[in-house]
Amino acid sequence: MTANEMADKLELLLDRANAFGSPGYTDAELSSILSSAQIQYTKRFYNYKNNAHQTGFEETEARGQGLSALIQDSGALTVSDSQVGVLPNGTFFDLPDDFMFTIYELVEISRPDCTGNAEAGVRVVSHDEYSKFKGNPYKRPVADNLGASVFRMYFNADNGPKRHEVLTDGSFAVTSYRMRYLKNPVDIEVNRADPGGQVDSELDDFTHEVIVDLARDLMLETVKEQKTDLEIDIENFE
Repeated sequence: MTANEMADKLELLLDRANAFGSPGYTDAELSSILSSAQIQYTKRFYNYKNNAHQTGFEETEARGQGLSALIQDSGALTVSDSQVGVLPNGTFFDLPDDFMFTIYELVEISRPDCTGNAEAGVRVVSHDEYSKFKGNPYKRPVADNLGASVFRMYFNADNGPKRHEVLTDGSFAVTSYRMRYLKNPVDIEVNRADPGGQVDSELDDFTHEVIVDLARDLMLETVKEQKTDLEIDIENFE
């Protein structure tokens, strides 16, 4: 469906839910609620814990195809201009502006005792785990004849881009860091006055019905909250 068709269907569903007919919504209101529903859909089906069937987005064909338009390859990520606050043997890397969730990470490293680059496994750790594991020879980042691994942590500088912090044990260096990630979907924009100016959902067509249903639920919940607030105001007035 186009953005305008999604808006028309949403208004129809809202009209059916209201015995007295819906009051009518502006294109801006419909754009906002459809975009919110699209984000909710993405987050719900990315994480298996957030959907009823307990399946991640790549565990079924439907989930994978539904969000496939949002999968991006970062290419080699840029080392952050500022390394202020970085932990010992760590490096900050800037994430893409449209980054939402990490899907896959690939780190290449160099070691003094080897020629060329080698791949290293990536272990995502919390700050608490970092404190526990950094001095443990069996759990810290390592590069030896059996393989290599690095730590990766979350970090976000004030008023700056989102970042990942990649850490080694100091005996080897990270030469390249790239990822595949799920990007934030572009906002849906309804424009019934000028259909050429509408912005359709990037997600697969078969997701649109679900997004419209989610938008209806969000809109009805908003109306319910507004009604409750009004009733409270009236009670206070009396």
